[in-house]
Amino acid sequence: MEIEFREGISEVIATTRNDRPNAAPMGIINRGFLYALIYKDSHTFLNVKKNNEMVANFVLDPLLYVKTAFDDVDPSLFRSDEDAPVLTAAYAWVEFACTIQERSTQKTALVKLHPTRSVILQRPISPVNRAFYAVLEATIHATRYKTLKDPKYLECMPHYESIIRKCGGKPELEAFHVLKEYLA
Repeated sequence: MEIEFREGISEVIATTRNDRPNAAPMGIINRGFLYALIYKDSHTFLNVKKNNEMVANFVLDPLLYVKTAFDDVDPSLFRSDEDAPVLTAAYAWVEFACTIQERSTQKTALVKLHPTRSVILQRPISPVNRAFYAVLEATIHATRYKTLKDPKYLECMPHYESIIRKCGGKPELEAFHVLKEYLA
């Protein structure tokens, strides 16, 4: 497979489908094998449980990460020329066969990911932008706040906002603005 996941956690937008496609930010974890920890009450988990498949979309649009974290996205954001649920914004994607493991917790399921195919649509040359990653971290903390209701996840939002204002451009600023609206 041409696409490799580095050791650690790689952020992607995971897509699944049932009657309609679903998208949500997801960390793909590589600790000698690939897996994801998926909330059991999510559309993503219900679709994986039903179909045993998921697609990791590599996307550089910070607003899409925010929107997919909190809303169902319009089916028009998916490619119609693929038999897998692939986002039109993806520059590459990996399709996985999924196996739900017994080591799950009450809230999350450990899902082993077995790559079945990958496609590179374009090769963007994109240097690291701290604001993009600050949007990702802020989105992760916001989803944890919404799920767990623990205010500690909101404490670092001003720090992320300062990085986004200093290092970001219009896409990152817009994404953080939308994220704050979801938290309001």
